[in-house]
Amino acid sequence: MGKLMNCVEINELSALRHSGELEGVRRKAFDAHLAACPVCAAQMREQWNNDRRLREAIAEEPADTRAVEHRVMQQIARERRRKLVWRGVVPGLAAAAAIVAAVLLLTRPHGAPVNPAILADAARDHTVEVIKQTPRRWRTDASDIAVIEKAQGISDSDVKALETTGYRLQRAKICRLGGTPYMHLVYAKNGREFSVYMRVRGVQQLRDTASKSGDLQLAAFTRGRVQAVIVTDAPHGECAQFTRDAEAAL
Repeated sequence: MGKLMNCVEINELSALRHSGELEGVRRKAFDAHLAACPVCAAQMREQWNNDRRLREAIAEEPADTRAVEHRVMQQIARERRRKLVWRGVVPGLAAAAAIVAAVLLLTRPHGAPVNPAILADAARDHTVEVIKQTPRRWRTDASDIAVIEKAQGISDSDVKALETTGYRLQRAKICRLGGTPYMHLVYAKNGREFSVYMRVRGVQQLRDTASKSGDLQLAAFTRGRVQAVIVTDAPHGECAQFTRDAEAAL
């Protein structure tokens, strides 16, 4: 099995163990330490329980439908104005049908709901790797980042396109969200950092989502060939603007 890990190593590797990224000999050494160290075992149980509660909280978070509701109300108002100048039963029915069609179109879900585990893992990963700056093997050189882009099937143009938001790519690595590999990209401006978790879109695209967990703002969307999850501790307005700009860029 090799040398047992110490408590410091357990703390540094706990996020990888929980996300399933710790494999082989290191995973066995990690588990062996927990079996022999009640203090670390208790800390891991507390961390995993906190993570479970975070997942549950995000799953219960209502979807941000304000934009949809605003568009629906605008459509209804327009149709009401038209009805003031229309005459006859048939035009009236046509206006009512138009309103119903608009509401159904604008409120119809686009894409699959975001798996709560993905958002929970993204929030935890951003906290551990970006806010707490737990040591990780980040790629900072453009050629090294290009290697992992290719491995994930992600276009370099999509990664660079997000720099049109005004935020610059600082570093990248591979991580897992909900058990699925994602490319973790960190963009920054004026000391503010955004984690963008990107992967090639699947058969079912992620539904546009905005959520909040504690001090963190989260968003998810699918555009073009990719789907992305965004996490930051920036204010809501800044996160919303970054997300809109990122969607437009892709």
